[in-house]
Amino acid sequence: MFVNRMLKASFSVYGSILLLLVLVSGCSSHHVYPTAPLEYQLSKPDDTLLAQYLQQLPELETHNGIYPLYDGLDAFTSRLLMIGSASVSIDLQYYLYHDDETGKLLTLYLYNAAERGVRVRLLVDDMTTKGRDLSILNLAAHPNISIRIFNPANERTFRNLAFLNNFSRLNHRMHNKSLTIDNLVSVVGGRNIGDEYYSASHSVEFGDFDVVMIGEVVSKVSEQFDLYWNSSQVRPIEQLFSSNTDILTASEIQQYFSDYHQSMLEHPYLIRLTQSEFLHQMLNDQLVWYWSDAELIYDLPNKLNQLDEPTLLDDLNLLFKKTNDEMVILSPYFVPTDKGTEALISAVKQGKKVTIITNSLAATDVLAVHAGYINYRERLVKAGVTIYEMKAFLHKDKAKTKKSMLTGSSRSSLHAKMVAIDKQHLFVGSFNFDPRSAWLNTEMGVIIDNSELTQSIVEGIDNSIAKWAYLLKYKDEQLQWWDIQQNIYYQQEPEANWWQRFSAKFLSFLPIESQL
Repeated sequence: MFVNRMLKASFSVYGSILLLLVLVSGCSSHHVYPTAPLEYQLSKPDDTLLAQYLQQLPELETHNGIYPLYDGLDAFTSRLLMIGSASVSIDLQYYLYHDDETGKLLTLYLYNAAERGVRVRLLVDDMTTKGRDLSILNLAAHPNISIRIFNPANERTFRNLAFLNNFSRLNHRMHNKSLTIDNLVSVVGGRNIGDEYYSASHSVEFGDFDVVMIGEVVSKVSEQFDLYWNSSQVRPIEQLFSSNTDILTASEIQQYFSDYHQSMLEHPYLIRLTQSEFLHQMLNDQLVWYWSDAELIYDLPNKLNQLDEPTLLDDLNLLFKKTNDEMVILSPYFVPTDKGTEALISAVKQGKKVTIITNSLAATDVLAVHAGYINYRERLVKAGVTIYEMKAFLHKDKAKTKKSMLTGSSRSSLHAKMVAIDKQHLFVGSFNFDPRSAWLNTEMGVIIDNSELTQSIVEGIDNSIAKWAYLLKYKDEQLQWWDIQQNIYYQQEPEANWWQRFSAKFLSFLPIESQL
């Protein structure tokens, strides 16, 4: 009797799921959207404070200016200051845009800019919009704010079922990250919008890296944004809902932001932002730019259906071929595949130094990706590739510790994506060294040719890596983790618990590498 009940219950659940899938399939197959209006970058202003500041920099006639953002507070302060200075246009493109403290604060600044008459275009991937459609619609109701969604699910209620039903399309995500103000200044790199990226999270902080850019490369960022904004993979948020959807009035939205502004006046995070080194340098006219050539590289929006077109990975391969002596790769998610593994081993055999810095099992936030990585690391270490895995729990004196892209708070996870070649060429962007970034998601980044900046970054890593990471060694016929600072060897993944180790090992046997 019990077995019969279980079978009936299971059949009932299965039948319900099947019915929902059929309903979702029926709904998704009948969505035909009108073509969204084409919109493009606006002309640069020449009479604003930002424009006048740039006009005083003679180096911009021949070079691009690069300012590195190692620190989370600097990264967020720079974004708020840039948005606050906008007079014509703001274009944002992000994979994740959380509705947490930094997300709300950035949205407040965007709303205030729109109230000043600035055109705001926000392009976000649909991956983390679940449950937030109405709030996005409310924001997009402002006449100066347009919001478009990359590759949206047609079914907005049963999102998980819609994903399963239309996996091949919805598995293709936009991982690009950029912010451009007045077509004069851009930020490109690894940070999304969320507390963990900007030293605002109490639980974890991502050690990340991006760059502020001025010069001709900014126009290339704007061209890339326009290409995505007007692509067939993108839909205005309004097209995903009926015209009679109930939204807030303009006065209600204004009151909401007014109340939020008042609630943040004494917030401890705002006080911390006033201590930003970027803010101090800007106020004292002490910003130091690295002048260099810079090339923006990116995937096309319809990457999956344009396999004969060059990809960002193709551009990176050309960069790797420039290596004469050494390459340093920072990637939080590192699954090199057999082909990539052989390429790295070949470089070592040619006498080149290859260093990989990625997350340890305890530090990673995506267990499945780490499971894919462990299938390659022993082969790489045996062949002479240097691999560091970042520690998860750091106890440091922030008053005495130099800022670093490698670490954040006491619970840290590497999120910076960077390549340094011969201390001369630097790639910064959204690209992880895994199959998902290579073949499924769209990515973007910038190649910077500046020996002073690249050398300072590599030397900074060399001087601090022993404190922040474990060095992998093949010792006594097994892979071991060497804590250089403590001079302790671990025979199993340090800081991780048994369940993490078991899960990673189990997942490493599954045929899921193409999705990692």
